[in-house]
Order: sequence, then C-alpha cells, then structure tokens
Amino acid sequence: MKRKDPATKNQKYLAIFLAATMFLSAFMIFFSGTSNNSNEDEAPTSETGGELITVPFSQVQGKHVQHDFSSIADGLEMSPEGVTNAVYVDLQKTEGTPLESVFGNRQTMNVSFSYGADVTKRYGANYGNESGFELHQIPEQRISMPMDTKAMPYEGYQILDRTNGTYNIWNVVGSPAIIGPIDTVAGVINVIEGNETSTAEYDQILSQADLEGSIYQEVVKKTNSSDAPAEQYYRDLKKLDDGSYVQTTIYLNPEPVVNEKITAYQTNASERGVAYNVTTLDNITKLVISSDFESVYNESALLSI
Repeated sequence: MKRKDPATKNQKYLAIFLAATMFLSAFMIFFSGTSNNSNEDEAPTSETGGELITVPFSQVQGKHVQHDFSSIADGLEMSPEGVTNAVYVDLQKTEGTPLESVFGNRQTMNVSFSYGADVTKRYGANYGNESGFELHQIPEQRISMPMDTKAMPYEGYQILDRTNGTYNIWNVVGSPAIIGPIDTVAGVINVIEGNETSTAEYDQILSQADLEGSIYQEVVKKTNSSDAPAEQYYRDLKKLDDGSYVQTTIYLNPEPVVNEKITAYQTNASERGVAYNVTTLDNITKLVISSDFESVYNESALLSI
C-alpha cells in the first residue's frame, strides 16, 4: 500500500492545536489583505483607504512597553485578571515544523497585521466573553500605519487607532507591542504600570513547568462553557536537537479519567514508539511524552485529554 505524503498526514495531526488557538486569529480578519493586494508600484493602503507609512517606534511619542517576553508566564504577567485561556507561540521556532502552517510564520503575521515588519513571538489571552488581546514581538521596532492615525494618550503611552475607527483595534508600541480593543489594551497598560493586578491563578501549575525553549505553550482553566479535563492545565511543545518532540502537560486537580488513561496507555507506550514520564505531587499530575511529531500527536489523540 502506498504511504501517504507526510506533509498531507501532518494536516490531520494539527487539528489538536487549531482548537486551542482559534481566538488568536480574532484580530487578523480585520487586517488580512490590507497590504498584499497592492501592486509593487503602488503604496500600501489601510482598511480605510489611506496611505500607510512606516514609522520607527522611536518616533512614537510617550512611553513604550518594555517587558520580558520569552514565555507564556511573561504574557500572563502583563494580563489583567480573569484569563480563561492563553497561548504563547515562538514563531521563529515553528519554522520548518508542522506548526508553521497552523500559526502562520513571522512574514504572514507581518502581512496580516500590516506591521511592515516581522513578528517573531506571539501571545494571546482570552477572557471568555469574546474579549482578549495579543502581544507581538517586533525586533525591527517599526510599524506601518495610516498617515492620519489617531492616538489616545493614556498613562503616558500613545494608544494608536490601527483602523481609524473602522474597527475597535488599537496598538501600543514596544517590546512587546500590544494590540486589541481599546479597553483591554488600557487594562494591559494598567497592569504594566502597577495600577491593576495581573492574573496569577496559573502560578501553581507554571511552577512545575520548564518554561524556556518552547515552540508553543498554553494554559486553560475549566469554566461553565469549557470541558477541560482538570481545574486547570498547562501544555507545551518543544523540538529537541535530534528532531524529536517533547510535549509536557500539567494538570491541576485532574478528573479521575485523566490519571486512569495515563496509567492505561503508559503500560505499552514503547510499542507505539512513545516514551512516558509521569509524576504526581498532591493535586498535580505532570505528563511528559516524547517521540516524533506524528507519534506525539497520535498519543495525545489516544489519551483524548
């Protein structure tokens, strides 16, 4: 029997990641196509039809965001309380992996958000009421925006209206840049300035994680509208130097079925080419599985947790 092309097979294996990150694309629909439909001889235009200019961050007046941004913990430190789920992606690390087509590479992010510069890291927080925001690392420290961009001063920062009133999408420049509805963006500034408390409810599970070097990280908590298999869980994915992948999942107060499935499938995991490492500490269960990407995905689907 002819084997399927690995690239084709990988499309199926990516479904597990898509479900967790759909909210990350909420803002992209407002920007896609704003700069990639232009002819080379034409100046790019904004959603409102105005010409875009590229502005170095240094030319934007006021304070700029300056915060560590190398893991999901850094994003949560900037997030107002109440985060129901969050995702962090290192877009540079996705390149050459099956996850690149899921999250979009840094050039795709540039086009989607009309930044005029590549995005290398991305964080999105969701508040379960159709609100949220994103953080974007832009090493080139520049941004494309309409010449007549409106700005709202707030706590010493300039909140830039990315669509000049067409949509409620605003930016604050810095490292990382903030993008989202103006009230949420203002809330992030409040956290940065110490005027509002950041979300800390995931600290317990994050304390059990190795947060550095991940391609992808997520945290989720159980809500009335979610079917999470635990009160909270953290998951990450890393690619090792030998090309294999390691997925770590940490459950806080997992449902009984979680530990039951882990015990059952750990018994003959080696027959499926997957290595298990399981530890429990009080009300936390930590599961680490490693293999090639396809096998790691298949094992996650087999566990269905």
